[in-house]
Amino acid sequence: MNIKENTKQQKREEIRNQNGITLLVLVITIIILLILAGITIGALTGKNGIINNSKNAKEETEIANEKEIIEKATVQAMGSNKQGNIEESELQNALNKETGEGKTEATDVGEEFEVVFKGSNRYYIVDKYGNVGEAQEYIKDKYPGDITVGKDGEKLNGDTEETAYQIWCIEDLVAFSKNVNEGNKYGDKYIKLMRDLDFNSKNSYTDWNTKDYDIYLNGDGNKAIREQLSSNGNGFKTIGIDNQNQFWGDFDGNHYSINNLYINGERFFWRDTRSNYKKCIYRRQSSKGKRCRRFNIYSW
Repeated sequence: MNIKENTKQQKREEIRNQNGITLLVLVITIIILLILAGITIGALTGKNGIINNSKNAKEETEIANEKEIIEKATVQAMGSNKQGNIEESELQNALNKETGEGKTEATDVGEEFEVVFKGSNRYYIVDKYGNVGEAQEYIKDKYPGDITVGKDGEKLNGDTEETAYQIWCIEDLVAFSKNVNEGNKYGDKYIKLMRDLDFNSKNSYTDWNTKDYDIYLNGDGNKAIREQLSSNGNGFKTIGIDNQNQFWGDFDGNHYSINNLYINGERFFWRDTRSNYKKCIYRRQSSKGKRCRRFNIYSW
């Protein structure tokens, strides 16, 4: 009997040991599978993961195709022009042949052209020789002229750098100037430039044909904002006009720039010593024969 009982006891211990080993192996297997799953997910979704790399590759291909379309269109436009120049209408016709009507928009912005691809929300600068610049994102502010609201409608109070009032378009900048000149000093408020702005660029305005600001810009109410802010118009009004109406807040250039800003005056800001400019440099360029001086404002 004792021998049988010992044998049974040994078998029970062997079974328990085997079960323990099996459970341990299972736990280790699960841990290894979890680690492999994490690695796989990271490889798929990480910053340099397969999905992001695939998206980047797709975007790079689209940009290359868009630039090729513009290059072909500029060659056609120059070839159809007697002087070999690029004209807006001829460039648009050439683009329509390449993409179909309504998919692109070409705009003459002075010495350059802007070409927008409506489907991708990208635009390109083309110089008069047909050279195509890098792709830029086309950003449309849904609330132009209201810096207390972000471009997508988010409310801002200007009390901190994180909730700073935002300037997304030239209408925002003009409205900011108007508010200061009408007595809002923005004391202890933060204002932040959210992207590069160019007064010659259609894509820096939400609507460069709006006449909403013409009276403020000393017009008669019938001139588009683009015309009034050009070198032949009345130009941009200084932000602050005297000691009573001046800026007391914090203006952050946020590493962006404002170009081709024509001001009928000597300065961009009339400010109190309590105000602060972050990362801003003003460079004035001569504009002989023009009523306004041209400024470029850079930040780092």
